[in-house]
Amino acid sequence: MNPQRVELRFPGTRDRIAPAFADFRRVLDAEQLVAAPRYHAELVFDEIVSNIVRHGAQPGGELAVCVTVELRPEAIVLTFEDDGVPFDPRVREDPAPRRSLEDAKAGGSGLMLVRRAASSLDYLRTADGRNRLTVRVARREQGA
Repeated sequence: MNPQRVELRFPGTRDRIAPAFADFRRVLDAEQLVAAPRYHAELVFDEIVSNIVRHGAQPGGELAVCVTVELRPEAIVLTFEDDGVPFDPRVREDPAPRRSLEDAKAGGSGLMLVRRAASSLDYLRTADGRNRLTVRVARREQGA
């Protein structure tokens, strides 16, 4: 069985996040996915695209984002490409555990959640100055 491959291209702006997510969900709707892998793929897409849009633009610049979705028998493979500032999420440390509700703050845990949802993360800064992040989400739970 050949994997289904779909490219989603959109400007990296806040107002394009929701339509891009809706397009991504339509791609997933065409597959018969069990709940956990679908949830993990949606979490990864939402978190990575949101981070690209919020943090990736050069001062005064605009971003172009491309997400390639490959629906393989064993995994959903998402490849995020953007022309923003260099950022390798693999080297970002997880936030320290919160000791109390008073210590807890909103935000900062998204990449940790992505790492937990993914079976692998690979990053490359391309020769033409683009970020390329490839995230694999297993279609079956580990050990299942």
